[in-house]
Amino acid sequence: MSVMCIRVARPILVGAALSLFAANAVLADDELESVVVTAARVEQPISQVIGSVTVITRAEIEKRQVQSVQDLLRGEAGIDIANNGGLGKVSNVFLRGGNSAQTLILVDGVRLGAATNGATSINFIPVDQIERIEIVRGPRSSLYGSDAIGGVIQIFTRKNNGVNASVGYGSYGTENYNAGFGMHGDALRFSVNGNYIQSDGFNACSGNPATFQGCFVNEPDDDGYRNTSGSAQLGYAFGKVADIELSTLYAEGFTQFDGFSANEGRFRQSAPTLKLNVTPIDALRITLLGGITEDRMDSFKNSVFSDRYNTKKRNGSLVGDWSITSKHRITVGADYLKDSIDTIVDSTDPTVVFAATTRSSHGEFVQYLGTIASHELSLSARHDQSSQYGGHTTGSAGWKWFVLERALAFNAGYGKAFHAPTFNDLYFPFGSGNPDLKPESSRSIEVGASGVVSWLNWSLQAYDTKVKDLIQLDSNFLPANTDARLKGAELTFNTHVGNTTAAVNYTLLDPRNRQAGANFDKILIRRARQSGRLDLGYDFGSAQIGTTINVAGKRYDNPTNTVVLPGYTTVDFRANVELCKALVLQVKLENFFDRQYETVRYYNQAGRTIFVTLRYQPKK
Repeated sequence: MSVMCIRVARPILVGAALSLFAANAVLADDELESVVVTAARVEQPISQVIGSVTVITRAEIEKRQVQSVQDLLRGEAGIDIANNGGLGKVSNVFLRGGNSAQTLILVDGVRLGAATNGATSINFIPVDQIERIEIVRGPRSSLYGSDAIGGVIQIFTRKNNGVNASVGYGSYGTENYNAGFGMHGDALRFSVNGNYIQSDGFNACSGNPATFQGCFVNEPDDDGYRNTSGSAQLGYAFGKVADIELSTLYAEGFTQFDGFSANEGRFRQSAPTLKLNVTPIDALRITLLGGITEDRMDSFKNSVFSDRYNTKKRNGSLVGDWSITSKHRITVGADYLKDSIDTIVDSTDPTVVFAATTRSSHGEFVQYLGTIASHELSLSARHDQSSQYGGHTTGSAGWKWFVLERALAFNAGYGKAFHAPTFNDLYFPFGSGNPDLKPESSRSIEVGASGVVSWLNWSLQAYDTKVKDLIQLDSNFLPANTDARLKGAELTFNTHVGNTTAAVNYTLLDPRNRQAGANFDKILIRRARQSGRLDLGYDFGSAQIGTTINVAGKRYDNPTNTVVLPGYTTVDFRANVELCKALVLQVKLENFFDRQYETVRYYNQAGRTIFVTLRYQPKK
């Protein structure tokens, strides 16, 4: 691959406003008709989904040149990210104002997340192991059971067809190496992918030990991170009758942080999955899915062992999808989940344990999807039964009316959802748990409009969610049930006009505590009431350039709203140059104006950075 194949694109200044309205603009068919599976647990054209869905493809991931899942999700409509000090550090996802544990996160159909605190360590999932992400906003407990109050985020592991490799280096001594290969035949398919990323990092936290704020210590050192990961898939199709696939995601590594009782962690995540599809007749598809996900963290203080939190989720599901006619289908399913924890809370006293270490639940659901004239309908109901918190019944209904085919559509929906208390909420030792907690429950309504024309794809959605028995820390730092109301609106705008692309996300959020008392009507912590992202790109053919502007309004870092985290704006620039048909050079300047900001008080964010990637990926 000689450097003689380098082609230099001539500089062109593009008037964005004129380009957006060019007469020859056309959106690609795959943007209009991509198929999603998360919204209804069965394959469904995205145009028929009732509600708000975003798909982030492998091509989009590579275009954005991000190094973490939290950076990939940052700025998406309805999503707030609270990060504790950079790459590989704790990152909480707030979807539509809900707590991080109120968003269900799946990998290849199975649940991720620690049973101890309910959160998923997305900071340990390398973006180079991801094929695509589907973000479904709004309640989905009537299909998935517990945790899907804010919505569902499903990550699909990478599926290579051919050879790919990349190497990258940038600020803070960050290095990223990736390689993979695969083959997709008529019957047999396989794919493997490996990734290694490390960073020297920066000082994660500027805590105040005198006032016990932030991380409770002052350790002005660089907090590094490294992660070695792999993913693999092996599948075989028995004609049109059956298809079986074994897939896995594995990541392990080391992260440093600032803390009073620990400042180092060794982690491990794994998610092996087995999936069987059987189609005995054209109208019926049966899917059997099983998997075990593990989330383990061993913590140390200056290399001396401190504690261990190891949780496993054993997942199983059976789903049958029956197309009664081409316009009406019934889906029925059953799920089984067993949570278990193996913890060492106090290295000096092994008798300090959780009051319970396992629980199991099962749920059964039914769903109807139908098309009547220009209307799409969905109805679903589910009952869950837990060994720990008893039974819970949820349901949902949705309607979408195509007024002008795809050019204009209106939608409305209603849904109930719930979230079960975590082991930490209920049983954390040292008197920090509350075994009397009730499961959280919610009722949501949503209305919206959307449209697709030759050059524009847009959506405007508004919602109102009332959460009963929301679990939050009270004034004594103990988990307690309160009430909350989450209202908001989301605007998304995407266009592809000639060589120019533009995307706008804007979120307006009003997340308030509705429990009578001193904090009544206060804003829930770490949620920005306004946020948005503008992404512009231009394609010269052999080179592409782009800029991303992320904007977030102020937020509060305590329940009384007396600690303010100021709003911020960051600007990124990126370039992508084809050196030849298989070799691409990528450069990204992030936070170009070196804006200093926090998403969690006392926890620092990266300043101005540069990252360069050389990517080998032959075109199909």
